[in-house]
Amino acid sequence: MPRTLIVVQERWAHGIDETVRNAIPDVSHLDLAPDGDLSREDLRETELLVLEVDPASDVSFERLEKVKRLRPELPVIVAIEDATLPVMRLLLRHGTRDVIGLPLEGGELASEIINVVDRQADTGGIRLAPAICFVGSLGRVGNTSIVFHLAAAIAAEADRQMRCCVIDLDIQSGTLAAHAGVDTTRSVLDLVEAEQRLDQDMVRNVATRSTDGLYILPAPEEIVPIEQVDTDQLLRVVNVARAEFDLVLLDMPPVWTNWSLSLAAEADQVVVVTRQSLAHLRQARRCIDLFQEVGIPRSKISAVVNRAQKNPFRLISVQDVADTLGVDVLAAIREDRGDLSQAIDQGKLVQQLAPKNVFARDVSTMAHELLTRSEIGR
Repeated sequence: MPRTLIVVQERWAHGIDETVRNAIPDVSHLDLAPDGDLSREDLRETELLVLEVDPASDVSFERLEKVKRLRPELPVIVAIEDATLPVMRLLLRHGTRDVIGLPLEGGELASEIINVVDRQADTGGIRLAPAICFVGSLGRVGNTSIVFHLAAAIAAEADRQMRCCVIDLDIQSGTLAAHAGVDTTRSVLDLVEAEQRLDQDMVRNVATRSTDGLYILPAPEEIVPIEQVDTDQLLRVVNVARAEFDLVLLDMPPVWTNWSLSLAAEADQVVVVTRQSLAHLRQARRCIDLFQEVGIPRSKISAVVNRAQKNPFRLISVQDVADTLGVDVLAAIREDRGDLSQAIDQGKLVQQLAPKNVFARDVSTMAHELLTRSEIGR
């Protein structure tokens, strides 16, 4: 276990108990205010830092930045009294996603430290596959249909044999399993709850093969409180999947939480699926603004226009979408005329029922564009 320094005020430190000391033998505590100065000497032998941050104090954030300058390789867990979504946005903007609440609680603190250590061990020396987040601007925009068909198209069209994994992270109302015709006996929640038992073998066992090269990690059958999902464990699930497969596509939930923002920030690309309407564009723009707030550059963000209409007399054109959102439009996918809903009902790809379907053709074009733009599939 790493040599751990916990820098919090004494009033928060009662949780540094035997549970912590048994799990992390080499742990020390420094009683320091959140705006107190932390020197290079304090950090010299530290291998993991737990650092109190006061979100209302600029000096406290400056101290966090100073630590990152002095020891850029040092893992830092931020200890904070109230980790609200706006605070998480601010922390993500500062490049921090490992957060624990104050006052410290022994079991939670030990678990958080172990999670950070395990995550580093999981990814150390292993080349992780690309991960792409797909976000719907509003509900029922067709996000899941696009992600499912895109993964199949990429697996089919890549220059080499590929294994693509789609993870349904809409844990309360995800429909990926229905699209793919797989059961939800095993789900992504099983991996989240596996904690220290999680490894690539477990991911392989839980992922269900849908078609050649396409594997599904479905959302659970039961409804789970979305805020109860552990951010670190879910990040670890995604990283282990990235170590196992050649490409991971994330079908994101329609609401933003600390863990979904963290996943978006970690992804190689973020794709916003929208439509040619003011309501969809307004929400898509809000999503992109949020991504900017947490430090996701526009170069990583693109848009897909679903149910696109290219009528020159239409009020909002595809180019208007690109101009309004300020990002590239990766694809404009034409509206399906009924084949897609039949395919979903049967748990099949639409091209299995209608090989010349316009939706399938446009998604195939999108897959080709992604393969051309990036190293995916090479």
